[in-house]
Amino acid sequence: MRMPLRWQWGLALFVITALLGLWEIGGALPRSVFGDEWRYLLYAQNLLEGHYSPREHVVLLNGPGYPLLLAPFVSYDWQEGARLLNAFLHAGVVLYAWLLLYPALPIRWALGVVAALIAYPALREHLPLLYTEVFTAFLCAAWTFHAWNATKDRRHLGVAGVLLGVLCLTRVNFGPATVGLGLVAGAVWFLRRNELARSYGLQAAIALVLCVPYLAYTYSLTGRWFYWSSAGGNMFYWLTSPFPEEYGDWYHQGWVYQNELLRSHHQLIHDRTTGLGANPKLPLLDQLFNISSPESGDDFMTQGLKNVREHPLKFAYNWCANVSRLFFDVPVTVRGTPFWNVYTKSHLWLLPAAALLFQKARRTRTPFPSGAWPLALFTLLSFAVYSFVSSTARYLIPIATIWVLLGALWASQTITPTRARRRRR
Repeated sequence: MRMPLRWQWGLALFVITALLGLWEIGGALPRSVFGDEWRYLLYAQNLLEGHYSPREHVVLLNGPGYPLLLAPFVSYDWQEGARLLNAFLHAGVVLYAWLLLYPALPIRWALGVVAALIAYPALREHLPLLYTEVFTAFLCAAWTFHAWNATKDRRHLGVAGVLLGVLCLTRVNFGPATVGLGLVAGAVWFLRRNELARSYGLQAAIALVLCVPYLAYTYSLTGRWFYWSSAGGNMFYWLTSPFPEEYGDWYHQGWVYQNELLRSHHQLIHDRTTGLGANPKLPLLDQLFNISSPESGDDFMTQGLKNVREHPLKFAYNWCANVSRLFFDVPVTVRGTPFWNVYTKSHLWLLPAAALLFQKARRTRTPFPSGAWPLALFTLLSFAVYSFVSSTARYLIPIATIWVLLGALWASQTITPTRARRRRR
């Protein structure tokens, strides 16, 4: 039996993207542990030992989604394999995008969108890294496809709910957004008996049920309900910085102690939360565990809320800068990131493209796809959550993946009336 053309193209695109990724990642190997990779590997090792948070400290920096994916590779001491897996996850993004967009879009348009996702510079930069960005981009593309088809087939609904749950467990900021999606979808279904709202309400419910074991675990350690991460207070604190020389961007304690400006503004609270104030010779790992504890998070949150009360206009300024950073990774206080960076190259085109799409839809009187509003709502809620903690542009990668797909679906509807008018002429 001959394979459908849609799948022939899809598998070809999958193979091409995977081969490109393997070539790019292979050229970067071997490489040492970089940046935040240490904590994902630590949590993966902890899972293999039968616990999640370090035994001596309560440290819940992120959910267990990505460490669970890494655990088999960690068990065989094969970090390179986990890095190479990113090539196939990126290929999965491309395959799901193609299956969603073709034949809704003409083949050359669908190929153009897929090519943009293949070349996406910010995502490609993360291919060799053990970061969550490639995995979450895959989860978002897969969820968008299955959620879009969930009203047609209940199997899609179940898969979509599971994917959304894994997304929440991987990047916990999506947890509150999923709650918001579920509440809105549930209310719309209750008031209007809308089948689409029912579908997304059930997806959110499935996702949150999958998160219950993790939330029960965090409750057992902290005594706090619905506790996703101990990092939120720290990230909120930096966003509220009242100092005129700062833009509300986050810095770890190494930056604080090495940079004169940051040290003059933030040493006191970091001496207290790292434990260096009591013991200047404290090992680095103990400093990291101390500053990442729920109690330190409370300390940062208390100071952050005080900053907001005393300097509301500066907080508003920092929030605007934070929204800019989510797109372009600038402005920053002392990191020295240039405006024309990999994230500017990746995201600057989103704004004029959105403006052109709105103008085209307005001219052709094409409404936003009725089946897409829950997806759009979820991305807006997720963006809002990220905007209220000090963020970087890599956090936008999974959200931007959904935006590109939704924009393409809307564009597909603006093409149809234009073609119909041409045929009438």
